[in-house]
Amino acid sequence: MRAIHFWAKTTSDGNPGISVYQHMLNVGNVASMIAEQNENLLQRFELNIGITAVLAALHDIGKVSPGFQRKCNAWLVENNLEQIAKNGVWDTTMESDHGKVSHAFIQQFLRSKSLDPSTSKYVSAVIGAHHGRLNRPDDRGYRPPKAIVESGTNVSGIVWELERQQEAERIWNVFINRIDKIASLNNASPGLWWLAGLTTVADWIGSDERFFPPLRNLNDHDSVKAAQLALAEIELNITDIFHGKSFKDLFTFDANDLQKRAVDTIVRPGVYIVEAPMGMGKTEAALAAAYQLIAQGLATGIYFALPTQATSNRIYLRLNEFLKNISTNAISRLIHGNSWLVTDKLQIQSAATSNDILSKEDARVSQNWFASNKRALLAPFGVGTIDQALLGVVAAKHFFVRHFALSGKVVILDEVHSYDLYTGTLVNRLIETLEGLGCTIIVLSATLTKSRRGQILPEYEEKYSELKIESYPVITGRVNGQVIEPVAIKPPESKEIEIDFISNKDAEIKVLELAKNGGLILWICNTVSEAQRQYLKFNQITEKQIKVGLLHSRFPIWRREQLESEWMERLGKDENNRRPCILVSTQIVEQSVDLDADLLVTELAPTDMMLQRLGRLWRHKRGNRKKDKPQMLILQEEYSLSELKEMESSEISKAFGRKARVYSPYVLLRSLDVWLGFQNESISIPGQIRQVIEATYTDNYEDPDSWKELKSDLLEKKRVHEQKALMNSNIWQVALEDEEGIQTRLSEIPQVSLVLCKSIKDNIVNFIDGSSHSIPKKKFDLSFAQKIHRNIVKISRYHFKKNASLNHFSDVVQGLCAKVLIPDGPLDQKNITLEELQEGVQFFYSDNLGIIESKIIEEFL
Repeated sequence: MRAIHFWAKTTSDGNPGISVYQHMLNVGNVASMIAEQNENLLQRFELNIGITAVLAALHDIGKVSPGFQRKCNAWLVENNLEQIAKNGVWDTTMESDHGKVSHAFIQQFLRSKSLDPSTSKYVSAVIGAHHGRLNRPDDRGYRPPKAIVESGTNVSGIVWELERQQEAERIWNVFINRIDKIASLNNASPGLWWLAGLTTVADWIGSDERFFPPLRNLNDHDSVKAAQLALAEIELNITDIFHGKSFKDLFTFDANDLQKRAVDTIVRPGVYIVEAPMGMGKTEAALAAAYQLIAQGLATGIYFALPTQATSNRIYLRLNEFLKNISTNAISRLIHGNSWLVTDKLQIQSAATSNDILSKEDARVSQNWFASNKRALLAPFGVGTIDQALLGVVAAKHFFVRHFALSGKVVILDEVHSYDLYTGTLVNRLIETLEGLGCTIIVLSATLTKSRRGQILPEYEEKYSELKIESYPVITGRVNGQVIEPVAIKPPESKEIEIDFISNKDAEIKVLELAKNGGLILWICNTVSEAQRQYLKFNQITEKQIKVGLLHSRFPIWRREQLESEWMERLGKDENNRRPCILVSTQIVEQSVDLDADLLVTELAPTDMMLQRLGRLWRHKRGNRKKDKPQMLILQEEYSLSELKEMESSEISKAFGRKARVYSPYVLLRSLDVWLGFQNESISIPGQIRQVIEATYTDNYEDPDSWKELKSDLLEKKRVHEQKALMNSNIWQVALEDEEGIQTRLSEIPQVSLVLCKSIKDNIVNFIDGSSHSIPKKKFDLSFAQKIHRNIVKISRYHFKKNASLNHFSDVVQGLCAKVLIPDGPLDQKNITLEELQEGVQFFYSDNLGIIESKIIEEFL
């Protein structure tokens, strides 16, 4: 036996750096301090600071193995092992994945410390998975698929198993005074996944070279001090919250009945559903309740989850205003697939381990998490898409980091009615998971169906199944598995909205007449192509003094930001900014958007979406409307309802055209039937919201056979989607990359990302937004990746040839945009012609239209 330095990180010149023991000690101290700041969660999970720290510390014990140590050639030379490693073929005969070695060793080590077999089995599995991917546990003891072969022990003079045991005992003894009894943990234990996430985050922080230099081995005191500095810098915990703030202090206006009742009702962790009409202040109600829980120490922060990036961008601004009133130093972070565009630096500097492959696992992964996109989950306050939370309940890499990040927080799920059954099934699983993690889940919706609420709160439906007349607005919920009494809310003053079906041509005449008289009109289409057509038609027939705008998802990010800012202001609350105009848009304005139109024109859509669109009509009280009452004009279908009842199912789908690709034909039929009942009459909002929702989605046994066939197809499709969601939520299967949209949404029409640039010349890319950047030599360059993403649009994959090559820049952006295509030659205001496109397909781009099929342009030439 001889004393030997086992390295954990290499230095910048490739030499052995910080030792395995020192790195484990650093990570254990970071984990200990994080645990100290989460005492309520430790009690909930029946864990304690000592066992949490020692388990996190042991994560890298597997680096004491020939398969890992041989990765640093300087270490082999230093220990006269270069030839021995070569002769023993250590690169192929020794297990190279140190996480697997950790998993195998820790299971036996914990058993030797009298932890029960089940706990040892599962804890070792999650600790060994700190790089993001699980290996299945084994009752008899985990053994990697490629066995750990250490037959070179006698030749090398190193008894690897003994060395691991000694290093583990040293770590155990450091934290021994802080170890008490540990609860039995299994696959279903929330504490197990919290521990897994804590270990990974502590490892990332403990690898930050700013606090733990790769050349220095710190003593225990210095390691503790470095851990304190690191946590203070990274801002993982709330540090300063004002107490005793009233609702008016938080929002500058008095609370309405909904907001008062929410604050009085949401007083403990649990699941709460707030059902109230559009514009009643559900967001403020949820935030006020969250503030109360945080101030009382019953919550650790807020994550506000929304359906789309656009809605999360807007709530982000509102949350920041709220935070100014509850703390001197709290800030929110934006999290979704493109939120990293706003940062100009990576906020953690991880030590790498020897080469590019390892660097991708060790350093770059943590950099991605601590950059602005995913860091929002770890920070006390974050806003983003539901996808980022859902990645915690599917087989995605590092799913358990999301468990750790969200635990104990108030998680606000907005617009839950907007998800299909696949994503909705995952949302149900998410709510159950968050509840186990000690979260307060507040579900917000204006148009929730009774059946959807029953999926979230089955206890409520069981207890109140005989309730014939339900209150609306209402707060329902579950605390500690027990349903709470429903809280009826005083509804706002009813608004009578006139409903009329009208031809497209007659609608255009009405719209132009109102716009000339100073009116503000919102026209909503179901597809981007229809919105573009309608915008071009208005451009042909309107007079120049009438402002016409277009909003949809097929603009590059930089242009969409400009347009959204302009139109949110033009149709916003402030009277001084409002000018006569016509805004043509898609569904992106349905939810969480403070638009206030004098007249709404819309294509037929499912009833819940129609009601959401109504929320953009006469949203605020004004004394100078250009109409005497609010009105929604629904564009007529090509065929009447009676004709649709006589058609075959295939004919019905064809009759609905492109909208049948977006929405279920059966739901469109039921919605059409319901809304025709209001033709030339008025609907009372919010008084009739519940009525029209249930009329649309309740079984109708008088439907024609062709409608029943479409319903049967829908139910089968839902069954398949539900099964797929349940399958993908099996976290023990092979984990995919943790990218937004992967496994969290079902995209029936695959998309291709197209980077818009004017030219690529002399290695310089000139983007459509006017910026330029040289193509970097290194594989990842943040500023270049930001420019690429700000100039991306997405178009359907079916426009391209089957064998088209669609990843020209994938090596440069390292997976941040998986399929990127840069067209050859200039395209500013010109047709885009690409060899990869289908025969006869061309695209056109302009700042007013976005990306558009050339055949649509040709219709108006």
